[in-house]
Amino acid sequence: MHRGTQMNEPPKWKWTDMQLKTVPQYFKETCDRFPERDAQRFNPKLYKGDGGGSFTYAGLRERVERLASGMLSLGLEAREKVAIMSASSPYWTHADMAISNSGATSVTIYPTLSLGEVRYIINDSKSRFVFVDNESTLGVIRGGWDSMPSLEKVFVMDLDYRGDGAKVMGMGELAARGGEWMKTGRAGYEARWKGVTLDDVFTILYTSGTTGQGKGVILTHWAAASRMEGTSEFMDRHRMMVTENDVTLCFLPLSHIFDRGSCQLLALCKGACIAYADKPGTLLADMQRYNPTWINCVPRLYEKIYVTFQQQMSASPVKKKLFDWALGVGAKALAYRKDANGCYNMALDFDLASRLPAGLRLKFRVADTLFAKVRALFGNRFRLSFSASAGIAPELLVFYYTLGLAVVEGYGSTESFNACVLNPLTACKPGYMGVNANGSYTRVAPDGELEISGAGLFKGYLNKPEEDAASFTADGWFMTGDLVRQDAAGYFKIVDRKKAIICTAVGKNIAPAKIENLFSTSTAVEQIFLVGDERNFITALIVPNFNYFIDTFKKANIPFDDSGIEWSTASGARICVRVGDDFVSVPLLVEAIARDVKEANGQLEGFEHIKKYTVLKSRFTEANGQLTPTQKAKKRVILEAYKDVIDGMYS
Repeated sequence: MHRGTQMNEPPKWKWTDMQLKTVPQYFKETCDRFPERDAQRFNPKLYKGDGGGSFTYAGLRERVERLASGMLSLGLEAREKVAIMSASSPYWTHADMAISNSGATSVTIYPTLSLGEVRYIINDSKSRFVFVDNESTLGVIRGGWDSMPSLEKVFVMDLDYRGDGAKVMGMGELAARGGEWMKTGRAGYEARWKGVTLDDVFTILYTSGTTGQGKGVILTHWAAASRMEGTSEFMDRHRMMVTENDVTLCFLPLSHIFDRGSCQLLALCKGACIAYADKPGTLLADMQRYNPTWINCVPRLYEKIYVTFQQQMSASPVKKKLFDWALGVGAKALAYRKDANGCYNMALDFDLASRLPAGLRLKFRVADTLFAKVRALFGNRFRLSFSASAGIAPELLVFYYTLGLAVVEGYGSTESFNACVLNPLTACKPGYMGVNANGSYTRVAPDGELEISGAGLFKGYLNKPEEDAASFTADGWFMTGDLVRQDAAGYFKIVDRKKAIICTAVGKNIAPAKIENLFSTSTAVEQIFLVGDERNFITALIVPNFNYFIDTFKKANIPFDDSGIEWSTASGARICVRVGDDFVSVPLLVEAIARDVKEANGQLEGFEHIKKYTVLKSRFTEANGQLTPTQKAKKRVILEAYKDVIDGMYS
């Protein structure tokens, strides 16, 4: 163990003295510097051979210019709104940069949203055009077009698609039109992107709305630029730098700020390459294909990888014994990465082996040959992964650190244009979101709420002045709504969302996240929803890991009625979303969940204990309206859907 590092913020971030640039300016400079380097890589079979599976920065610029010019030829004015309703793809990036270079503002829409939600966003933003990824998404727009008066045209993101000649155009048709327009209109195109200012709105992203209707978060070019420059400063200082030699893998929704900012925009500003996963379910295969150096990920995926690993080890007693030994050795070695503040140095240039005693060093070399097989699943160039959107269990991070995989946890929001708090790679502290980072400043209000200012801060909510007034302090700091604790070294621990805190009838305040995290590595429990507001004790709705139990039952020859089984591939993987009545009554399942609940209660205070719970037959999903597109539980919807079940637990 070495001396702890005191992570103080700089008195002044360098970006505050810089001449910031707009997104079109960053894009031009990168294309000028690295014209022959790959900007994008993807599976050409999914895009009819377009680009042969890659675009250089020169090729990307040409495509963007044609699409932007196509929109200008249709009369698009500066600062008008153009929506993107699509899954993540190279074409998403083409559309995004084309909108920005045309001087317009992009509006993001998740392709899984209902017509009512899409209508709200189009009308609230007054979007004039919208890019859609396929006929199915186009069908949603067609179903409500008459009730969206601002919407004039839809562009289908397919080069071969032929539109109706009036309201619908294919992306190829739009690009061809732009190419013709550029023959005489290049000066107009140049003037348009050069006329974009830092005060202009780069994008509007609608929050998921776990407790109500989503809000349009206004992010200017200043917000994007200050965040990118602040990120560069922080990452360079802590040996996390991104350069033109890096590759990132995009598989999270670009409609969300996480991959939009610290995957797509960071890569485009640095000249790095963006690879695009075929779909979320092919992640590990795509890691092998593209060998990314960094990725963005969410805790649930790390949890699934861990659970799958444990299941595979349990299936082979010999492998399990060998890996248990290796993990024991790795845990002892990991202590030599740890400082007095409980932080781990996970930098690639940290020479762990040289710091180990001779005997442990020899054992670790053997153990690390096993760990290397796991690391190889992430490709042969992997450096680090960012984790955000929710807290990740400390023991899970320690597991990955033991394997030699650097998972860097951070905290941010749409309103902060990505992470404003981040763990430095040289001092990662499990259980903590990190320190002031990426050009941001933070402070903690008397009630424990985190407040932020500095780089990346949003301008306000679209058409919601009352929300703006309620979201900022008198001196201009954004009130995040998250309760935190800060340790002596400057690291923040998130307690929970202020509105998520459960206030029981006996006067106890309970953070659901603390309890939920205890189930994050469970093989039996897939989802858990806690109840207790104005009640005498905590209860839970528990969704089992249906896929796991289906496999387990089959291997053990335990009969169950498969006529009630329903599957979904909406996430890219085949997931069971519903089971029959008999399934959740099988003793093996009942005992496994009871065991997990008992184990969790053993780590909680008495008033936090789950006193009663109900095992559900259906998952919470986007399709049934119980999850947001970012996979957060919609509290009001779930409480209403299971009102009778919940009341029954308190009767």
